[in-house]
Amino acid sequence: MHFDLSSEPWLPVRFRDGRRSEVSLRDIFVLAHTIVGFDVDFPTLEPALLRLVLALAYRILRGPKDDAEWGRLWEADRFSEDAIDDYFARWRHRFDLFSKEFPFFQVADLEPAGKGGVKTANSLVAYAPSGNNVPVFTPITDRTELALSPAEAARWLVERHAFGSASDKTGAKGNPKVKGGKDTPAIGYLAWIGFVAPVGQTLRETLLLNLVPWQYRNLIRGGEDDVPAWERDPLGPTRVMRAPDGVCDLFTWQGRRIRLFPERRGDAIVVPRVLICAGDEVDRRAARDVDPHVGWRMESRRGAEVSYVPLRARPGQQVWRGLSSVLALGAEEQRAGVLSFVEGLQSRGIALVSLLVTSAKFGNMSTTLDDLAYDRLDTPLAVLNQEDPAAATVAIDAVTFAAHAAQALGYVAEARYLSYDLSFHEESKRHRVPEGKAALAKAARSALAEELYGRLDAPYRHFLTGLANIDDLERPRAEWAALVEAVARDLASRELAQLAPAQAFAGVAGEDRFRRMLARARNEFSPSDSPEKGAA
Repeated sequence: MHFDLSSEPWLPVRFRDGRRSEVSLRDIFVLAHTIVGFDVDFPTLEPALLRLVLALAYRILRGPKDDAEWGRLWEADRFSEDAIDDYFARWRHRFDLFSKEFPFFQVADLEPAGKGGVKTANSLVAYAPSGNNVPVFTPITDRTELALSPAEAARWLVERHAFGSASDKTGAKGNPKVKGGKDTPAIGYLAWIGFVAPVGQTLRETLLLNLVPWQYRNLIRGGEDDVPAWERDPLGPTRVMRAPDGVCDLFTWQGRRIRLFPERRGDAIVVPRVLICAGDEVDRRAARDVDPHVGWRMESRRGAEVSYVPLRARPGQQVWRGLSSVLALGAEEQRAGVLSFVEGLQSRGIALVSLLVTSAKFGNMSTTLDDLAYDRLDTPLAVLNQEDPAAATVAIDAVTFAAHAAQALGYVAEARYLSYDLSFHEESKRHRVPEGKAALAKAARSALAEELYGRLDAPYRHFLTGLANIDDLERPRAEWAALVEAVARDLASRELAQLAPAQAFAGVAGEDRFRRMLARARNEFSPSDSPEKGAA
C-alpha cells in the first residue's frame, strides 16, 4: 500500500472562486495563487499544516535569503513549477505515508513496550474520545471506532506531532525511558505556545508573509543546514530533548513516535489503528531564538539567567481583547518575529494583514484538550509599527475602555442579589453581595460583560481596520467612546428595568456607581469629547 503525499490530494483548501477541495503537496504550491487558505474541520489543524508547508517552502525556494529575494518572490505571479518538481523528484520517496522503510512522519516497525499500545484511530483525532480521555464538546461517542482515510490520517498525523497531549504515554519498545510500559511526554510544542501568523488574500501571500528571510537572524534561525524531518535520518523509538536547528526543523518537529496501521477494505485503504508514543521534546529555552510565530514575556530573572514564557491568547474570548499580548509592547515582552518582519512591508504597499491566533488549554493533567483560542483579526500594519506606536496605542486604549465599561456594568448586574437592609457594609458605606449569593452575582457580572463584548465584537474589528490610514486619531477615539457608552447604557437600562420593587434601592446605588465609573473611564480614554468630563 502507498499514499504519496506529494501527488495525492489530502490538504483541505478553499479556492478564490469558493470551491472547496483537497490538494497534494505539489499542487498546494502550483495553485497557491488561486487558493484562499486552508479549509480545516478543527482549529489545531491549521497552524500545524501551515508550518509543514512553510518548511517545505523554505526548502523548495532555498530561501529567501534576504529582502531582495523575498521581493522578487512577492512580485512574481506564482511559484516556479520547475523548483517544485525538482525538489519532489529528489525527495518524493520520503512522502509516502505507508512506506515500509520511510513512512512519512512515522517510525517504521514501531512497537509498544507492553500490551494494549496499539489503539483505534480515535487516539489520533484531537476531538475524539479515547479510553478515559474525553475532550469537551466532542461530537463522537466513546463507542465510535474511527477508520480514517489516508488523507484524514495524514492530516491528524501532522497535527498530533504538534498538539499531542500527555495521554500519549504508551511506551515504545527499545526506548530506555519507558517504565512499566509507560513514558509520559510533555504536551506538543504548538500546544504550549501561543501561535500568531499573518494571513494574506491568497495562500501564496500567506506563505510569503511567513517566510522571514534568513538575513533576519534576530527574528528567526534558518539556512541551508536547517532541514525538515523528511530530509533527516529516520528516527527510532528513543527520544531526546534538544534545541531545534532552525525553523524547518522546528516546523516539522517529531513530538511523537507514531505508526499507522493501514488496511485495505474493498477498494479503499483505511487507517483503523495507530500506535502513538512519546517523541522528542523541544528545549523551550532555545525556542525563543528560532520560532517566528511566538511572542514572549520575561517570567523571571536570576542573576544573568532570564526565563521567558510564551504570550498566549486566552481561550473563550475574542482575540482583540488580548491585543496588547499579541502586539507585545510591554518592556518585558518580545514580539513574535514574523510580526516584526511584516511591519516593515508597508513600503511595498501592504496596508493590512489578517492575524491568525491560536492557543490551547488542556485539562485532566494535560491529557484532554478542553478549550481553544482560534480567531482571525484584520490588523493594519500601522498598528504593528513599533517606531510609531500611535495607532497601536489607540487600539489598545479602546480595548481598555471596553474592559472598564464591562467592569462598570458589574455594579448593575449584581443589584438583583443585593438586599438593601442586609447587605449594607458600614465601613465602605456601600451595599455588598451577601456571601451566600456571591457565586450568582459573579456569574451575572460575567454574563453581562460577555454580552457587552459580543455586541462590541464586529464594531471593534471595523474600528481596528479603520486605523490603517487615519492622520487624526482623536476622531476614532471619540467614535469608539460614544459607541461603547451607548451599548453599555443600553444594557444597564435593560437590567435595571428587570429589578423587582424590593431591589429598587440597590438598583439606584448600582446605577450610580455604573455611571460614575463609566464617566471616569470615558474621560480617560477620550477626554476631549467626554460628555461628563470631570465626573467624580
